Amino acid sequence: MSISKYRADFTRAMNRRRLYARINSLPQSTVREELIAIAQRHDAEQ
Repeated sequence: MSISKYRADFTRAMNRRRLYARINSLPQSTVREELIAIAQRHDAEQ
């Protein structure tokens, strides 16, 4: 695996973790659950 591919994968994983952390910091609500569902669907597509 090339360094650039490794960096791209690492950056994508960090961004994904940040996204889930920001969603999880929201108060319990329907909007939070919907955001989690959208993020999971996006992950499944990739």
